[in-house]
Amino acid sequence: MSDQKQIQNPIEIARERLKSVENALNSIVVGHEDFVKALMLSTVAGEHIVVIGPPGTAKSYAVRTFAQLLNAKFYSYLLTKFSSYDELFGTVDVTALAKGEFRRNWSKIVSSDFVFLDEIFKANSAILNALLSLLQERIIYDPMTGQAMPAQLWTAVGASNETPEDPELVALYDRFAIKVFIDYLNDDAALLRAIQARWLSAQNPKPVASMDDIKTLNNFALNLFRGKIKDLGDVWKIYHINVVPMMKKLREKGVLVSDRTIIEKLPKLFVAYLALYGVTIDNVMNAPYDLMCYLARTREELREIKKAIDELLGEIAELAKKLEKAKELLRSGNIQGAKSAILDVLNYDVVKLEKTPWLKPRVEAILASARQYLETIEQIEEQIARLAQY
Repeated sequence: MSDQKQIQNPIEIARERLKSVENALNSIVVGHEDFVKALMLSTVAGEHIVVIGPPGTAKSYAVRTFAQLLNAKFYSYLLTKFSSYDELFGTVDVTALAKGEFRRNWSKIVSSDFVFLDEIFKANSAILNALLSLLQERIIYDPMTGQAMPAQLWTAVGASNETPEDPELVALYDRFAIKVFIDYLNDDAALLRAIQARWLSAQNPKPVASMDDIKTLNNFALNLFRGKIKDLGDVWKIYHINVVPMMKKLREKGVLVSDRTIIEKLPKLFVAYLALYGVTIDNVMNAPYDLMCYLARTREELREIKKAIDELLGEIAELAKKLEKAKELLRSGNIQGAKSAILDVLNYDVVKLEKTPWLKPRVEAILASARQYLETIEQIEEQIARLAQY
């Protein structure tokens, strides 16, 4: 086995195991695939996620099950405006205090990999301040002594029935790299599958991966940002070319995208996407557009982002659809149909992009992918021609 294969093998193993986690979670928490995908990406990135939706939409159930599938330590707490610091983080050790020593019996929040905080935006100022340092630094500061308590936290999941409106909550809201909105299931087929999953399947799923797999892909992702992708170049440059123009367009439309998001949070999500789903031209091409929707602070902004994507892509979206159709034809064995569709994609006139240069990398990625498929088709044709000679 070559050194390259030895290096790649642990990555592939971790990726396959985490794909099993995603598939298992989708079969248990039916109809919330976008939330599941967001949860996977934020975890591989080592970032935090907030999910907004009405009660009874399986928010806490999804995260708890996710932790079970990873055999990870899990802590959950429902916050109210009356919740105290001691209730969430742990009470003072009364026995030690009687001896003149101040110690805190820290709750499992300091030793858990995943922390689920329901109704997070109802917390009072003391808790909010503590959460800011927990999310950013993975440290909890004791308000009585100033002691810095390191936390094992990998990913925090905040949940709320509504988006925060208080300016005091803006800083906390921005700490979450991914914001995802969910609703009640309204599709008969999805509801049927959800009922089957709830009543006909095992309720305590066995682990299919571990935190070691998460850390393996996370390390790979962070190193990937400093590397190169064949035929495309430096990953950080690819990120800049694909993402920054779109972020500027969103800002022009009134969608707030902070510098922290562009410089710190989104790069991690970009490479986490590639680490989890594979470093392919298709994924490099699709990642920015999939991730954009996770930046919306409100449902109104989400609609604006989706509209902006449609406006930005224009005919490029049609070009991508043609490529997908060609792939389907190839998978179905229609070689000539696939080749014709691929050649149609490759006939695209790149000169059209003079007025929209930020779309050029996406088109180039589509064309590069099309050329790869054309090469595959030609190899298949050659094999068929050789067999026809016998």
